[in-house]
Amino acid sequence: MGRFNWDWSGEGPPDEAYSRVTEPERFWPLHEWTLEVVDRLLTEYDVTLEESKLTDTELELSTLVRPIMKLTPSQDSCAPITIAFTDFPGITVRVGRWVTDKFPSCGCDACDEMPDEEFEGLTELLDDVVAGRFRESMRLQLGGNGWSSREFWSTEGQSSGESRVPRAKAVRILNGKSEIVLEWQPWQSKPNGTPTC
Repeated sequence: MGRFNWDWSGEGPPDEAYSRVTEPERFWPLHEWTLEVVDRLLTEYDVTLEESKLTDTELELSTLVRPIMKLTPSQDSCAPITIAFTDFPGITVRVGRWVTDKFPSCGCDACDEMPDEEFEGLTELLDDVVAGRFRESMRLQLGGNGWSSREFWSTEGQSSGESRVPRAKAVRILNGKSEIVLEWQPWQSKPNGTPTC
């Protein structure tokens, strides 16, 4: 339930709500909650943490308030997770090689996002990645753009999507191949860890 609870069956939010952000500071708890998740993942799984001023142009579109955190599983078959803490405030995350997502995705009054719902979405995403319920691919259309696709699944269902990728970037990533498909595996727990996934 959002702050404004627009009646989407009627006219929905007014036009000015799309360019207005009321109390963005309500999203500050996302930073603390995300750090708690990182601590849990470090405790339970065989991963390393790199915390530095990594260069990642997609994660650095907003001003960052702390160094980027990258969790890298010990096995190459498991997807890494990279987290940026933005000054909006919000979280931008990369899972695997190409998939990025933002929490909140917008933050404007019309979208009416709330921090607890955004954290739930972030947690579901990270749980799917850690459990190996994640696949991504990159392909190049003949004479056209590249396409990045992603798929997540759990007992509650499945979600997927595609994004257009500039041709030059797709060509660079594919390095002569027409498609790359990455089927990520579950993270390995530490010997004394008790994974929740």
